[in-house]
Amino acid sequence: MIAIIAALVTQPMRAGAIDTLVITENSSTSLTALLTTPSGTTSLTVTPDPFAAADIWFIALLGISPQSGTFAATRWFEPGAADFINDVILDTLHLPNQLLVRSDMGPEIFIGALANNTADTTSFTLNGNPLSVTFNDLGDVATVPDTGTTFSLFGVSLMGLGFLRRKLC
Repeated sequence: MIAIIAALVTQPMRAGAIDTLVITENSSTSLTALLTTPSGTTSLTVTPDPFAAADIWFIALLGISPQSGTFAATRWFEPGAADFINDVILDTLHLPNQLLVRSDMGPEIFIGALANNTADTTSFTLNGNPLSVTFNDLGDVATVPDTGTTFSLFGVSLMGLGFLRRKLC
């Protein structure tokens, strides 16, 4: 009797466990997706949209579904640009078992978008279990130079032109 109770207590509990999907944008042409379940972590296949130059991908994921209905979408604010968003969309009627990921969408006003690298636990399920989805945008962190550096480099180039002008005259 004690052995049976011990075996039941030591079994891993599946009820209440949340699977996690972390989507990371490294650049406008590079996206990764890692799925973590109690059985381990898997790198998912990410396919760029063949008709888009950048910022649109598909992630194949068997067993994914909306928590209700046939459609689910979550939006995250673009880091440093509150009027742009990144979104993850599931449309089981048109793209079953695939997530559509779009980055740098906007400019528009979006209500209800999450902060970058924040988990959404209310939109998706995986094989009937809750799925936590996080979008982490690393792709735009260093793409725009700050104005201080830009103006100082511009000033140095103007000084160089001034010196060259004096030498030539």
